[in-house]
Amino acid sequence: MALTKEKINETEMVNLTSLNSANKSKVVLLRTPMVVPKWSHAFSICPPLGMAYVAASLRQSGYGVRCIDSLGEAPFQKIICENNSNFINFGLSTEQIIENLGSEDFNVLFVSLMFSHDWPMTKGIIKSVKKSFPDILLVCGGEHISACPEFCMKECLEIDICVLGEGEETGVDIVKTAEQNKSFADVKGIVFRSDGKITTNPNRARINKLEDIPRPAWDLFPLENYLKNSFGYGVNPGRSMPMLVSRGCPYECTFCSSPQMWTTKWQAREVDWVLDEMQFYIDKYKAQNFDFYDLTTVVRKDWIVEFCQKLIKKKWNITWQMPAGTRSEALDDEALELMILSGQRNISYAPESGSITTLEKIKKKIKLDTMKKSLGSALSKGMNVKLNLIMGFPNETNKEIFQTLNFMKDAAVLGVHDVYVACFSPYPGSELFDQLHDNSQIAKMNDEYFLNLTSYSDMRHSYSYSPYLSDRMLTFYRLGGMLMFYIISFTLHPKRIFRVLANVKNKKEESRLDMALIQLIGRFKGTKEAGL
Repeated sequence: MALTKEKINETEMVNLTSLNSANKSKVVLLRTPMVVPKWSHAFSICPPLGMAYVAASLRQSGYGVRCIDSLGEAPFQKIICENNSNFINFGLSTEQIIENLGSEDFNVLFVSLMFSHDWPMTKGIIKSVKKSFPDILLVCGGEHISACPEFCMKECLEIDICVLGEGEETGVDIVKTAEQNKSFADVKGIVFRSDGKITTNPNRARINKLEDIPRPAWDLFPLENYLKNSFGYGVNPGRSMPMLVSRGCPYECTFCSSPQMWTTKWQAREVDWVLDEMQFYIDKYKAQNFDFYDLTTVVRKDWIVEFCQKLIKKKWNITWQMPAGTRSEALDDEALELMILSGQRNISYAPESGSITTLEKIKKKIKLDTMKKSLGSALSKGMNVKLNLIMGFPNETNKEIFQTLNFMKDAAVLGVHDVYVACFSPYPGSELFDQLHDNSQIAKMNDEYFLNLTSYSDMRHSYSYSPYLSDRMLTFYRLGGMLMFYIISFTLHPKRIFRVLANVKNKKEESRLDMALIQLIGRFKGTKEAGL
């Protein structure tokens, strides 16, 4: 049954379902392809965890749910971006998406958009889909949508509703409201079209008890495509399942959009619930590794200690990682010892900068001495340690850059295995984006701006928002800093270079450097063969 366009009343201007109340809505969740610069150092093809949670909540409420994971269905399919040949789309083409959508009737389409650099491509897909299915209710959600919903609705008139923040309860509320032909004015946490205008409703409170959210509906996704091809966010020692053990982040870093998406409320799931879910994935999917996609996994030491102690008793012989990076405050000798015994092998720290001045500017509340101590402890336990750093923050000076370079040198001498230096990208929803936009340093939010956000992972291009650093100088600092780091690292630990070469040859990932080199070589061969 297709949707029909009708008004709730004289003023509502949103497409709603005209459904028999005896029949539940048929909902499709769509994940669009992934946009990657040709010279990205590495990229992560990850299962869509957020969508899987929303799908599970909709299904639990009795709705028919179908999911189209454009990336998971065709992870090796590469399509050159129409308007910029420096970028590649991985996943289904627009034509293939529309063909898949037409295989069954549906009433509501949810489109997930996590990363702002995907907006130009996703916007085009939305327009094409709505042209083919004009009567559907089209709902968008995700980090990017939460950051700039009004902008998205003005740029793309085909969007009926934008979801702000968590999507599980809001998604169910939207479908139920549409099914009953009621007004969206009472649905919290959305932006919608009303009386020819864009209306923003009050925010919805965060879900209080994470254990009430049903487990991700992985049976609706091509999960085996991820598992058998060793796709995931972190280093891949085997079949890797994504998980969230917490939501939110208590910090307010100025380069991050988390406060707007999640608020600063951090809450962790009960340890036993996490372990039960891990057991389920081991039994059902033969999981060997778990990637925690949390913004900040470790906030409370007591939680990580309890988790590790109980995990050790399970004797599962699995590994787990925190590839997004972690903080050092709760990671002392006791915690790190338990982590290594429980299967933590690769750990990423995210100091972002080695300059105290820069850290204060970006509100990164860490102490570099404490982090160095934690790094040393992790290395002494036998962990493979990586640092995530950023250069080119607004008004960052050459002096502050050199302080970060000096921190990288100290880390290399200490024995840290990997480092990656991204250039600052002003993502919508972050405090720094608002500052740059208000100061007209971001003149237009056009396609070029959004695609340039990928420079954080681009080895050849940097875009500086500091008056003290040119684009070319920023690229030089990034590449030069990483080259310096690895020269020191391999000089002090010469066996490492032979291990890296052997791992690349055998396509075995033990570190982020292994993963990046394997991906770059594979992409170069694949691109050359495809003539891209």
